[in-house]
Amino acid sequence: MGRVQSDKTLILVTLILLVIGVVMIYSASAVLAGRQYGNSLFFIQRQILWALIGLTAMVMMSRVPYAIWQGAALPLVLGAVVLLVLVLIPGIGVEVNGSRRWLRLGSFTLQPSELARLAAVIYMARYLVKKQNRLDDFFRDFLPPMIVIGALLALIMGESDLGTAAVMGMVAGLMLFIGGARGRHLWVMGLLALPVLYAMIMKIGYRRQRMMAFLDPWRDPTDTGFQMIQSFLALGGGGPVGMGLGEGRQKLFFLPYPHTDFIFAVIGEELGLLGTLTVLILFAVLAWRGVAISLRAPDPFGRHLAFGLTMMVIVQALINMAVVTGLLPTKGLTLPFLSYGGSSLLANLIAIGILLNISRAASAGRWSLSHEAGRSGPMIRPTNKQRKTRSEGCAW
Repeated sequence: MGRVQSDKTLILVTLILLVIGVVMIYSASAVLAGRQYGNSLFFIQRQILWALIGLTAMVMMSRVPYAIWQGAALPLVLGAVVLLVLVLIPGIGVEVNGSRRWLRLGSFTLQPSELARLAAVIYMARYLVKKQNRLDDFFRDFLPPMIVIGALLALIMGESDLGTAAVMGMVAGLMLFIGGARGRHLWVMGLLALPVLYAMIMKIGYRRQRMMAFLDPWRDPTDTGFQMIQSFLALGGGGPVGMGLGEGRQKLFFLPYPHTDFIFAVIGEELGLLGTLTVLILFAVLAWRGVAISLRAPDPFGRHLAFGLTMMVIVQALINMAVVTGLLPTKGLTLPFLSYGGSSLLANLIAIGILLNISRAASAGRWSLSHEAGRSGPMIRPTNKQRKTRSEGCAW
């Protein structure tokens, strides 16, 4: 089985994004860390440690047969629910800037909602395989997974984490669509969610202010519109090739959260349009390889799981970049692999590890078929009926 290998392009893209993230986090956070903690390496040291933990987890997940996650789906969801409930308990959950999203682990914190995203994708993949494209009935087939995902979303929104909830909801919807759900059912669910979304935004003061700032940031440039305007200044100041690595100005106590939510703006200022386009291309390649792995997966569970994990990363990246460029209201959402944040980095690297294992399984299947063909003569191509049987359980 020496020819069996993981997707090298996916590995390379992931490592490049990690390296860019480490460099840009240091550039964006050194002055801030020196002011707050008296140590300019405070953030980058922790990010490198989390990167090493995440890479270790990625390698381990690439060796664990992905089929094991099908049986572990429900325990993972229950575990995610327990962790999300613990976060909401005063004295256990850690509150930062009015949001209670973290659990304390010594000198570090863990954000359970990031791990809940993984559990949700695994659960959805298992459910779609169980139904095998039979999602015709709204109450019997479509609604049950939405109740489970809705419970996770409710707990996450209780932590004031609307960004992660939005990513999870969108990924679940995409997986249902690819899994064969009727379009009208998705529209009905979307319409039912609108009043809840309206209440979550317009009935909570700071979210309403963010929405008003999104519509017109110049109305209040020194308060509610300040963050968005500083992001525009950073992106616009970079020009085609940027001001140079480390030479950005908006990160110097003008642009809030330059090393986390708004690191894409720092990339735009220091590396220019060339840098931002490079990041976009890298995520596009990651999406291409993830979808390719999904299409080549040897079974329906692998196909649904690979698609869901790919969308989990890509949807979050697109929302973050849309916020930074002013296409969406401000949310507390990191840019995968590039922003400071250990929980997000760990969850995304675990997702990449599982994708790599699915690619290994696909490679093993091709190697086995070609090996048998070489031993016994020309390989017999499957009939149309055999192809249909193999693809059962996935709308692709």
